[in-house]
Amino acid sequence: MYRLDVSYFEKDEAKALGAKWNAAGKFWYCNELNDGLRRWYHGDDVERDDDYVDPDGSDEERDPYADYKSVTEVNNEISVQFDNTPGFRSILVKGEVTNYKGPNKGNHYFSIKDEQSLLSCVIWASDADRIMRFTLEAGKQVAIKGNLRYFGRYGTNNLHVREIVDMGDGLENLRYLELKKKLEEEGLFDPAHKKPIPKFPKTVGIVTSKNGEALKDIQSIAMKKNPYVQLVLYPVNVQGVNAVRTIIKGIKRLDKENLDTIIVGRGGGSDEELKAYNDEMLARTVYAAKTPIISAVGHTGNQSILDLVADMSVITPTHAADAAIPDVMTTINRVDQLKRMIDVNMYNNFRLRKNQLEIQKNRLTRNDPTLVLQQKTDKLKRLSDDIRNKVVMNYQNTLNRYKVLVARLNGLSPTAKLIDGFGYITSSDKPVRSVNDVKVGDEVSIRIHDGQIKTTVNEVNGK
Repeated sequence: MYRLDVSYFEKDEAKALGAKWNAAGKFWYCNELNDGLRRWYHGDDVERDDDYVDPDGSDEERDPYADYKSVTEVNNEISVQFDNTPGFRSILVKGEVTNYKGPNKGNHYFSIKDEQSLLSCVIWASDADRIMRFTLEAGKQVAIKGNLRYFGRYGTNNLHVREIVDMGDGLENLRYLELKKKLEEEGLFDPAHKKPIPKFPKTVGIVTSKNGEALKDIQSIAMKKNPYVQLVLYPVNVQGVNAVRTIIKGIKRLDKENLDTIIVGRGGGSDEELKAYNDEMLARTVYAAKTPIISAVGHTGNQSILDLVADMSVITPTHAADAAIPDVMTTINRVDQLKRMIDVNMYNNFRLRKNQLEIQKNRLTRNDPTLVLQQKTDKLKRLSDDIRNKVVMNYQNTLNRYKVLVARLNGLSPTAKLIDGFGYITSSDKPVRSVNDVKVGDEVSIRIHDGQIKTTVNEVNGK
């Protein structure tokens, strides 16, 4: 077997002269070196092992799956079809820029879209300085000339941009700017209308996907900073045709529950995926809500309309949890640390005073006169009693202040109210506020201070 050094542009000619493509090794070869193929041969022979079977030969124990192609072979064939299709070599296309996140090692990756489809594009670093005459950003309407290529390794295709022209702002961006101006003129973004975020909330609502990273991030922060705060989730679609409707419904529903704060958002995405948060009805719903709302839509481009109308805007759900939930655990741990420091300082002070008394006693013992010794002894005893009384009093005062601090902290804990026979009753993860919320046979959960009880309703009596 003779290995041939055939370039991409010479492959058709080499194939016509008898060259073959080894898909597994990704090289061209021939079994017989004729004059036509000799110019691609540079002395690189490929040795056959004993189990090698010539594709043109026969084998009695032929692999029943020998005709099945590998993924690489299929992708290579698709790539060849792309390269050999004249219509893919020079494409003229226009659309709106989206999913652009800036240069990556000099290359610019983005997509263009119309109302129905997306097309992935790339401007290589070697072409960027030559063809880019404007700032590439989401919302721009552009006209592109390029060639379509297929990447077999990942099974994807994109458009290699050779020329790009700025056609102005895209339709989606114009709609955003028009809506932003309209709502701003109506006063929906006015800081005077924004409600303060409570410093010590007991209940925090969350309007996001039940399976997204946003919910996990908020739960993680809450568990770390204040495990006593109650989180109430209203699961919604964060993108797609039903996203706006479900988000609005979730905000309205949680706004009726007398919660302290509501977090609305998701864990980032492209401009197209964040489209739901630029809706006019959503903005008006947030503006009309009586509960303070934090916008937590992860984005790197323009602020969403939700960001502008919400009472507070942060860049991620993690930041929203930090803003909404105070760090109670750190305070509790700090109080415990202060108590330990007080105990240690008091003990060391007492030992120091005691050692001073021992030194004085020893000095008096060395001075033999009985009267002086007695006087010094009495004085030391009084001093000792005074010191002991002051130390005890100081300790008692400090202990009392500590107990007051702990009592205040416990007063902030929702679980503190679940002592002495009180409990928090839910059915289907919803709070039971009335006998009308349950019926006979329903399963209910009773949360008390040291655990949870699950039971079944046997009888329901109204007033």
